[in-house]
Amino acid sequence: MTSNPVAAIRMLVIYSICIPLAALVGWMLTNQMDYGTLGFFGLIGALILSPVIIRYHYPILIFGLGAPVYCFFLKGNPPFWQVITVLSLGISVLDRTLNSDRKFISVPLMTWALIFAFGVTYMTAELTGGIGLKALGGPVSGGKKYLAIFIAIGTYFALTSRAIPKDKRKLYIAFYFLSGLPAFFGDLFPYMPAPFNYINLLIPASGSGAAGDAGETSLGTTRFAAFSATASTIASYMLVRYGMRGILTLSRPIRLLLFLIMFSLTMLGGFRVVLITYLSIFAMLFYLEGLHRTQMVMPVIFGLVIGCVLIFPFANQLPPTFQRSLSFIPGLNLDPEVVINAEGSKAWREGIWADTWPKVPQYLLLGKGYALSAEDFTMMGDGTFANGIAAKMDQSLVALAISGDYHNGPLSTLMPFGIWGAIAFLWVSLTALYILFRNYRYGDADLKTVNAFLLVVAFQKFFGFFFIFGAYSNDLGESAKLAGFSIALNWCICGPKKTARVVQRINRMGRSQTQPA
Repeated sequence: MTSNPVAAIRMLVIYSICIPLAALVGWMLTNQMDYGTLGFFGLIGALILSPVIIRYHYPILIFGLGAPVYCFFLKGNPPFWQVITVLSLGISVLDRTLNSDRKFISVPLMTWALIFAFGVTYMTAELTGGIGLKALGGPVSGGKKYLAIFIAIGTYFALTSRAIPKDKRKLYIAFYFLSGLPAFFGDLFPYMPAPFNYINLLIPASGSGAAGDAGETSLGTTRFAAFSATASTIASYMLVRYGMRGILTLSRPIRLLLFLIMFSLTMLGGFRVVLITYLSIFAMLFYLEGLHRTQMVMPVIFGLVIGCVLIFPFANQLPPTFQRSLSFIPGLNLDPEVVINAEGSKAWREGIWADTWPKVPQYLLLGKGYALSAEDFTMMGDGTFANGIAAKMDQSLVALAISGDYHNGPLSTLMPFGIWGAIAFLWVSLTALYILFRNYRYGDADLKTVNAFLLVVAFQKFFGFFFIFGAYSNDLGESAKLAGFSIALNWCICGPKKTARVVQRINRMGRSQTQPA
């Protein structure tokens, strides 16, 4: 048996790394788990998986953008989409540097809009206390929202780093829209026995259905927000996959039944905005697909009439979460407790808006940013609001308003970033709508349903930002993400197809001849 010196050296190198590493891991496992230990194990896992991440970072990015997963082993518990966006964009830039054939899809319209948004965010942060990260020991808090905006802008460039191959479009669409399926684990926290409950480190408890013991929760009464998110994921994917036409066709009754069940389960969370969002999406898709000019109009109208006849007199017999979702509809006979709860939430928001709007003019030229001083942080976390003092204070000073969460799109823009933030948001959002409209109108036929869905979602978010619910730090990134995914799917901003004009020419012999002009 002959020896191989190269193989022997390779084996010695592997053993010299693995044996000390195994000993170190074993020693660390005997100590208390802290962020240093978790970070070390996360680094080891990243090194082990680095070949997979480098090769498949783009599909992992597509999946991670909607996955309800958090990197609990990193300081600050960042969501997975932020981590994979940074990794994927870094790998793409490095790949482009080393290989001139790897080119990003260039769309100057969106690039300049995002550069402006980045500049506004960065300059505001620099002029209002800096990008503080209290989780990392900094004296100023509020940096997470700045990072969320920066990384959301980077998401667009990560998505447009390559074009999605035509033969893999369906797979990537499924990755993008079905990645939210595991969300329901967030509501299973009270029911998960050890060691399965460790999954809630990756998918945190939702804070609604998971609050309390299993005996304190009941289906239809407890707000299961995570189950609602999973049902919403399935319903959205069905709209992308089949469109309204494919779902409403009577030749596939199982498909229609499944969709109605999933749509109904979205009301388990008790959120009015979810129901309003889906109703508006249904109406716009119905119109875009031209179903208002088909025979489907009468069955749909008949179904709506039957639904109203059943819901209006018997609404108070529905589960409380369903009633809360329907509470925005006037004239419904609802449980008084549900009405009081919904009206209390509405009054709380209106109080914040009424007290905050008069302060907008002083922040138009230079917004207040997201930075929180030590006094603000203490006021939020050390009992000032918990002791009921908030009810007697100016509502613009309550904890959510201090942190920049106004439950109102324009306020969440003008207060932190002033008029410059408004310009940035409108520029990015309107550019995204233009891109999505062009791709819907002129894109490939096999992408018609997904392009239509992306367009109506972007339009609904834009409209809802002003009139329903919005947050600058979220909606700006959502517009960039939708535009980036559409560009990657369609390979560009689509335009009218160039058709060869046929010119009739009569030759000297009297015969007809055609040629392209």
